[in-house]
Amino acid sequence: MEWYRAYHGLPHDPKLQVIAKRTGQPMAVVVAVWVCVLDAASQHDPRGVIEIDPEEIAVIQHVELEAIEAILQAFRDKRMLDEDDHLTAWDKRQHTTSTERSKKSRAKKKGDAADGNGKQHDATAGSAAQRKNVKKSPDTDTDTEHSRTDSEADTNSDSKTKQKKNRERAEKKESEKEKQKSSGKVEKTEKQMLTEMLDIWNEEVQSKLTNGQKAILTKKRRELLTERWIDEFAEDIRAWRYFCEIIGKSEFCLGKIEGKDWTIDLTWAIQSSDRVAKILEGGFSGGKHPPKPPSCDLPEFADAWDDVLRRMTHHHGRPVIRSWFSNTVITAAEETPDGALLRLECPREFVRGWIEKNYLTDLNYCWSEQTTCSRLVVGVQLANKEKKS
Repeated sequence: MEWYRAYHGLPHDPKLQVIAKRTGQPMAVVVAVWVCVLDAASQHDPRGVIEIDPEEIAVIQHVELEAIEAILQAFRDKRMLDEDDHLTAWDKRQHTTSTERSKKSRAKKKGDAADGNGKQHDATAGSAAQRKNVKKSPDTDTDTEHSRTDSEADTNSDSKTKQKKNRERAEKKESEKEKQKSSGKVEKTEKQMLTEMLDIWNEEVQSKLTNGQKAILTKKRRELLTERWIDEFAEDIRAWRYFCEIIGKSEFCLGKIEGKDWTIDLTWAIQSSDRVAKILEGGFSGGKHPPKPPSCDLPEFADAWDDVLRRMTHHHGRPVIRSWFSNTVITAAEETPDGALLRLECPREFVRGWIEKNYLTDLNYCWSEQTTCSRLVVGVQLANKEKKS
C-alpha cells in the first residue's frame, strides 16, 4: 500500500480558512478538495505534481464545478500550488520515495535504541553506585556527588538531543541550498531575510506607532518570524509586506479607536498561525484591506519585477504606483527572437488604458535597465484580467 503524509493542523489550516472565506465555500469542502490534491500529487510520477480534473472532484464531492475551480485557483493564488501545479511544500513534508521513508524509519529506530541503551547503562551504573553507598555509613558529600552525576547525565542527554536537531536543520538547509543552486536562484541568508522583514514592519507599522523608534529582533521574535515566514507567508516577501500594510491601515491595531487602550506589536502579530489568518481575513480592520500590491506569477522574474517597481516608485512616487499598479499581475512570458515579452494583467480596462498612456514607456525602460534577472526582457504587453467563464 502506498502512503503519503498528512500534517498536524490540516483540518483547521489557516491558509485553508482564508481560501474558504475567499471562495465562499464551507471549510469542509476546501479541506476535502485539498485532500484530493494531496492524493493526486502522491500518485503522480514524479510525486508532488497534480494532473487533476476539477469535474471529477465536483462529482465525487457533490459540489458545483465552479466552486471546485475557484478553490483550485485559490490554492495557486496562495502559492500552495505553483504555475506548474507542483505543491510548493511537498518536498518539505513528504519522503521522496518509499526507500527514503524506510531508511529514515530505520535510522530513527536505531537512534532510539542507542538512546535507550545509554539510559539503561546510566541506570545500571547509578544502581551500582547506590548499592555501594548503602554499605558505607551515610555521607552527605557522597549523596551530593551522586545527585550531581545524575544531573550531568540529564544535561548530556539534552545536549545530544539538541545536537541531533541542529544536524537535521543543517542538513535541511544544505538540501534547500542545493535546490536553489540547481534552479539558478540566489538564496538570501536567514539573517538577511529577517532583517528585511523587520525593515518592512518598521516602515509600514512601527513608524505609525512610535515615531522615531524602531522594533528590534529579540530571540523570541526571530523564532516566530522564521516559523511564520515558512508556514504562513510561503517565503514570499510580498505576502509579508501586504500583511504589514493591512496592519498599518487598521485604526484598531494602531490604537486610534476611542475607548480602546491597545496597540499592536510585532510579537503579538506573529504569535500564531491563527492570529496571522485573522489579520489577513480583516478581523482587525473590518475587512477594509489596502489594495493588493503588484505581483508576479513567474518566480524567475519576481525579483526583477520588484526592482522595476522600485525604479518606477522613485520616478513617480509610491502613491501613484501603488494606486495604478495594485492588483496587476505578471502572468506569462512569451519568447521572442530578442528576449522575453511579459504579459501584465490589469484588473480593469480603464486601468490598462491609463497605464498604457502614462507609464508604459517608463515601464519598458525600467525593465531594460534592471539587472536582477539573467534573462533579457524586451518589454511588457498589457492585458485585461481574464474573466472566469
